[in-house]
Amino acid sequence: MTGPDDRGEGVASRLALAPPKGMRDLLPPASTARARLREKLVHAFRLFGYERVTTPPFEHAEVLERGIETVDPRELMRFVEPDTGEVALLRPDLTPQIARIIATRLANRPPPWRLCYEGTVIRRRHGRARQQRQIFQAGVECVGLEGPRADAEVVRVAATACARVGLPEHHFELAQVRLGQAALAAVPEAARPLAQEAMSRKDGFALEGVLRNAGVPARARRAPLKLIELFGDRQTIGRARRAFRDAASQEALDELEAVVDRLEGAGLGERLGIDLGEVRGQAYYTGVSVTLLAPGPGAAIGTGGRYDRLLGRFGAPAPATGFAFDVDNLEWALRHAGVETTGRTNPRFVLVAADADLEAEALARALRAKGYATSRVFGPGTDAGIAYAKAWDYDIVIARERRGWQATRVGGDAASAHLEGGDAELLGRLLEWADAAHATKELACPQ
Repeated sequence: MTGPDDRGEGVASRLALAPPKGMRDLLPPASTARARLREKLVHAFRLFGYERVTTPPFEHAEVLERGIETVDPRELMRFVEPDTGEVALLRPDLTPQIARIIATRLANRPPPWRLCYEGTVIRRRHGRARQQRQIFQAGVECVGLEGPRADAEVVRVAATACARVGLPEHHFELAQVRLGQAALAAVPEAARPLAQEAMSRKDGFALEGVLRNAGVPARARRAPLKLIELFGDRQTIGRARRAFRDAASQEALDELEAVVDRLEGAGLGERLGIDLGEVRGQAYYTGVSVTLLAPGPGAAIGTGGRYDRLLGRFGAPAPATGFAFDVDNLEWALRHAGVETTGRTNPRFVLVAADADLEAEALARALRAKGYATSRVFGPGTDAGIAYAKAWDYDIVIARERRGWQATRVGGDAASAHLEGGDAELLGRLLEWADAAHATKELACPQ
């Protein structure tokens, strides 16, 4: 008999074997659904000519630190590489790795370089939690192509990816980082994070307080306070032109408007918004930036923008722009929209029969040859198969009977049918019944 102390030891043992805080496992069927989702994204990227690359999970700190202005230094996870004694970083972002690849491995190929990727990045949460965090990303980088045509292209790639995965409601918010950089030029470096945070919340009262406390003159406070009011449809650009009449601002707005024109020409006008108060990543981005939003996660499901300075830090100056999905948030948005994320089109079978049943093995091989996942269970009767099917997310249980086979749909109204016949006839009847039964079964999205 197990006593309270034994149970306590069991709980402690399980906790000791758990992943570090902020890290997690993906179990079936969620892991399979995640892999399918990422493959759909990469397929959409490749439709535009973006070729897939794979990068290592950690690199020398000196390499990655050349291009990670978008990541808070407190989120970086460093360690000493035991073989060399050099400081290494778990990758907090994949874009610097893409820049390194282009500068060192692909420099002899003609531009533009269109590369795509998917993988996990690791960041540490700062603040009270001090936890690690794994982020699943999938994205594209367009390097060597300058101006609005490239900026519009990566947004079109992202829009195509959204369509491919079936996300019904989403929109892109475009910003022009150069306006924000100019508006905050008079703000002391130490006060800029607070000012940017207030701007992201569109909190004019807080922004006024930050600027006043930082000693920013009244005249210099007008630009950031005006900027947070400039959001909406493309008419926002016209309002901005009237508010910021200097040549540099007009040129920056020309660039943004050219991107909007191209996207409207591609049929994306209804999915576009303008938010000139978005000042995210000012130290990194150099032009038009984009944020992809959808109901559900309460955070962006993707971000991107122009970063023309990065490649120069690797000795290969080139214009560049890119976009990356946060796959966790994308999956959340899909579930919120009621989109089936498993990607399964065929039912999955559990076949219950004795190990030595040659006819059962032949039937399993025939199902697999047709593309149907089929798992053998060697327990007695349909009940064992149903229990296994429910635990492992199978749809149809086929159990050997004295005469023929009993096929049972798991879940829903648990429909069943008795099937007999020779090999080909039996397979045909089974698939006809199973496909019809599967078509009426509503599969649950993985949590």
